[in-house]
Amino acid sequence: MVETLEWGPSGVKATTTDGRVFQADQAVVTLPLGVLKAGRVRFVPELPEEKRRAIEQLGITDAVKLFFHFEEPIFPKGIVELYVPGANPDEWWSSTAGHGVGVEILTALATGDKARELLALPEAEALQSALDTLRLALGRPHLTPSKARLAHWRDDPFTLGAYSKASVGASRARSVLAQPVGHRLFFAGEHTASNAWAATVHGAYASGRRAAQEILALKPPPRAIQPLRRAAQVMQPSP
Repeated sequence: MVETLEWGPSGVKATTTDGRVFQADQAVVTLPLGVLKAGRVRFVPELPEEKRRAIEQLGITDAVKLFFHFEEPIFPKGIVELYVPGANPDEWWSSTAGHGVGVEILTALATGDKARELLALPEAEALQSALDTLRLALGRPHLTPSKARLAHWRDDPFTLGAYSKASVGASRARSVLAQPVGHRLFFAGEHTASNAWAATVHGAYASGRRAAQEILALKPPPRAIQPLRRAAQVMQPSP
């Protein structure tokens, strides 16, 4: 894991927790917002004040995913998503149906207050709560998965949270985070995408392409290699 990122006129140097050092002309910083907010990576010198303020302004969404593995199809044919409004928790369910797998894995997504309610429960109880919602929605009270698991990102040291959310007054924060620093540090990740695409995988992907293009724009175009030409000596016949 990177511990220190030094940047300046001569380039960038990343030092890891186990003492390894990596040097380059530029670095693309894709640290999740939670890691940036926690200061887990030290920038030397510090990031500009405007960028640090943008990191503080953006919030982090609590999100939970619950996975249920079934040995047979569960959703009716042609249905791959289910929204259960007003449930406890209020969830989006998506299915692996149509993705070439022989089993059906249903994924439930809960965010905000509902995610926090689930995180306050032991994992078995949280899974049971979500399963009860699914049973009721499908009218199958005895529906039972062969496997189940809960996943969240709040305590993951590599993320420290799910995805970004714009707090009041933070409408420009993402665009500020996206700006390069000193032609050395370039930033990508869902929290640097436009407000329309933030908090999505495609927003993160697009931000990576944008950062790469910004770096390529700094590099002079490669010089064309001219083919070597040998002068041919024309031998004149003797008079």
